[in-house]
Amino acid sequence: MAVLAAMLPGLVAPPSRAADLVGFYAGGAFGQAQVEAGTSTFGGFKENHSAYELMVGLRPIAPIGVEVEYLNFGHPNGVVGGWPTDVSMKGTAAFALMYLPLPLLDLYAKAGVARLDSQLRTVTTFTCTTMNPGCNVFRVASTDTHFAAGVGVQVKMGSWTVRGEYAGFSVAGGTPGLTSIGLMWTLF
Repeated sequence: MAVLAAMLPGLVAPPSRAADLVGFYAGGAFGQAQVEAGTSTFGGFKENHSAYELMVGLRPIAPIGVEVEYLNFGHPNGVVGGWPTDVSMKGTAAFALMYLPLPLLDLYAKAGVARLDSQLRTVTTFTCTTMNPGCNVFRVASTDTHFAAGVGVQVKMGSWTVRGEYAGFSVAGGTPGLTSIGLMWTLF
């Protein structure tokens, strides 16, 4: 309740112009990830899962900014080739942002590079022996550094900014994406 009471004056402040959205900011977002991964042996994995991101950024002038993010796509479960499979995907990203400042909101596009760590684990029904225990568990881990891009819209309310966006990524065996809504606080 104390946090909400402290945030209330900033949330009910009159909307400022989008051109005033400059400075250093930090925040987080929560949303849904479309997790995709796969192997040539078992095929592809595609599931939706809750995800989050933490970000810090700098917007030195109204139309341009830079941002660094930590992304966690969660740990979804599914079935690949008839066998239970789970995937863990997380990593970091760095983006350059280009804003279209409008009177009450910003539209933006971002492009950069993301480094995502993916781990896919499948448990099969293969029979194992005491000489080869765990032969029915297959793990594939990869670290991919590839181009990433996104689009979004944000609205400023005092020193707080509410943002909705979609970002797409590339990893071995798939092209995951993240749709999120976030809250940022401009520090100065």
